[in-house]
Amino acid sequence: MTQGKSREDVIQQDIKDLHKLGYAQELFRTMGGFSNFAISFSIISILTGAVILYDYGLAWAGTAAVLIGWPLVTVFVLTIAASMAEVASAYPTAGGLYYWASKMKSKNWGWWTAWLNLIGQFAIVAGINFAAAFFLNQTIIAPLTGGALNNTTEILTVGGTLLISGQLLTMAILMAVQLVLNIAGINVVALLNQISVWWHIAFVILISAALFILGTQDTARDAGLTLFAIQPQDTLGSWEIRIPPWAGVAPDTTTPFYLLSMGAASTYTPVFVAFFFSLLLANWTYTGYDASAHVAEETVGARVASAWGLFLSVAVSALVGFVFLVALTLHLPDLTPLFGQLDDADKYSQYYFGNNAAVVYILQQNLDSGLAAIFGGAIAIAMSFCGLSSVASAGRMLYAFARDDGMPGSGWLKKVSHKYRTPANALTGMVVGAFILTLVAFRLGGGTAIVIVTAISTIFLYAAYGIVIYLGMTTKEWLKERVWSLGRFSKPVAMVAVFWVLVLMVLFSFPTSGNISITFMLIVVALLVVYYFAWAKSRFQGPKVMGADADLTELEKEFEHAAEEIVS
Repeated sequence: MTQGKSREDVIQQDIKDLHKLGYAQELFRTMGGFSNFAISFSIISILTGAVILYDYGLAWAGTAAVLIGWPLVTVFVLTIAASMAEVASAYPTAGGLYYWASKMKSKNWGWWTAWLNLIGQFAIVAGINFAAAFFLNQTIIAPLTGGALNNTTEILTVGGTLLISGQLLTMAILMAVQLVLNIAGINVVALLNQISVWWHIAFVILISAALFILGTQDTARDAGLTLFAIQPQDTLGSWEIRIPPWAGVAPDTTTPFYLLSMGAASTYTPVFVAFFFSLLLANWTYTGYDASAHVAEETVGARVASAWGLFLSVAVSALVGFVFLVALTLHLPDLTPLFGQLDDADKYSQYYFGNNAAVVYILQQNLDSGLAAIFGGAIAIAMSFCGLSSVASAGRMLYAFARDDGMPGSGWLKKVSHKYRTPANALTGMVVGAFILTLVAFRLGGGTAIVIVTAISTIFLYAAYGIVIYLGMTTKEWLKERVWSLGRFSKPVAMVAVFWVLVLMVLFSFPTSGNISITFMLIVVALLVVYYFAWAKSRFQGPKVMGADADLTELEKEFEHAAEEIVS
């Protein structure tokens, strides 16, 4: 709380700040600073991103993916988070990046930032919940049902084509629950986010301690790996960019317009090239922390709380995550079942689109089966918390852009529930859109669906991050509005941040993320270019002023009156 001010005084100042930006206080402002931090920390979720892509890190770089890659990426991501935190303190709005770009430069820059961020939001919601469904089935549901429902169960098949698997069914049910909880109110989500923080920290400590004290495996002895060495474990994979993706793939006999084939990670020379691709492990884990900005209109003391929430979520995740990943990396068992054969989908790694996740396998090989099962279930629940938070953040991004009529269906998407003071329609649109994206990725990419959506979310989200940091570095008007400042280090830090965004744009566009990813991204960008020149450039007006101060106050009274009538 601001020194000498009551909570109500701070809220009134927040509302005044929001009025200056042109918007009414439609959403319910009740989140404290810890809750703001919690939503970003929960979306980063060490027990989600680091677990999902731990197989990927081992495949491309062995122990170096964690012991070198995690600290390296952390340094760069902290510069990105710090630069974004500065701007967040200047413009505390639900639109976050979209609004920042519009105000710092122009509505056109804002429009592009919005769409890049929005596509990334759809993809991150999809990726988190698709992975959560995988782990829920593997660690909880399949054991409880005696294997009757697992990830590969055929739920709906049409004409010999699998449309809905057990993993997709579980994902649909999970997201439906997340949607209901999100619509029910920010207080519910804030409470669950706080529980999520302590859940993550508690189980990171418990799992790490169990491995250090009870672990039976040694990386050098059992896995035959040297710590800090770049030793790709992928010896069986092959990847390619094929445009169009179906050309030359049986039964199609046409010649691809473009074809770039790449072999297994272990064949790369020089080997450090494979190491650079392994950085997706850390960088995808560090996504979604712009959530602290997206819930600014529901945060008390938003200017400062959103900035610190954004930065500290990365900093704390870096420390907690490194402890967890080091514990795993020092206790690697024989990895042959994961990466050395492809004759049993229940044994080989999810990196090859099998059913065995490296983290679960490591726990099973090191610990008592009952304890390993408990930890596996705890990780699945942590992923579910992560999905809940991602829906909350992404739904508010969609709402904010729709509030300024930035997309088709804006009239419906921008409506706020009078009962719950939440953007119910935007939340629904986000959940449905993310599930459809997953269905498309699953239909086109099969087992590669999770890798496709993680690559898409990382590239599009960081493209949006890079734009606002670049604009912050090259404009000055916003500087007088910020209350969280890097001072004389602001521009140098921003320059490093932009550099890293450019690097990862190149790295993660390579076909290590599957044939479909780059094709999808090129198609999306092409459609956005057409849409921009055909409609947005001339018709999109950018952030709108909803009215004079008195008009905004009157609108707020209508929400309060509606809430009173509902209660009575």
